[in-house]
Amino acid sequence: MQGFRKEPSPERERLVRLYQKSREPMTRLAARILGAGPQAEDAVHESFVKLLRVYDQLRERSDGQLERWLAVVARNTALDILRKERRETPLEREAWEPSIPADEGGFEALVALIRAMPEDYRRVLELRFVAEWSLADIAKELHLTEGAVKTRIFRGRRLLIRQLREEGYLDGQACV
Repeated sequence: MQGFRKEPSPERERLVRLYQKSREPMTRLAARILGAGPQAEDAVHESFVKLLRVYDQLRERSDGQLERWLAVVARNTALDILRKERRETPLEREAWEPSIPADEGGFEALVALIRAMPEDYRRVLELRFVAEWSLADIAKELHLTEGAVKTRIFRGRRLLIRQLREEGYLDGQACV
């Protein structure tokens, strides 16, 4: 039948808009980890495939929340690709070459301290303070109650502050 076209669904249009808006920032993020090239693009496309697999569960989230979710998934996907290859990222090379001498700031020790945090605390803190997710979104993503998320944030911050003090990064001042 010539001239017959099926109208795109609102959900399909939403996903296309989300892809068009998020693709470039996600590619830049993945490229910081993997370097510019096809692997960064693969990480972005894999992130969208992951979104499509769970879209029914995420449908009610706002576009902004989905964009943040995609950014975290793109970063994690890029890191997974990197781990499979077991190579150092351009971002890690920069991070391990601090602009201040090691004896003045202990930068490497600080990064190692944060990376060594228990995954449950590190992940919740990352979603809350880096990705700026709401407590409800974190709870839904990690299959926890909001109370459990609040507890992990509290305990994770307390643990990090204690470790920072023990390592000499903070004096006895109160930390917010």
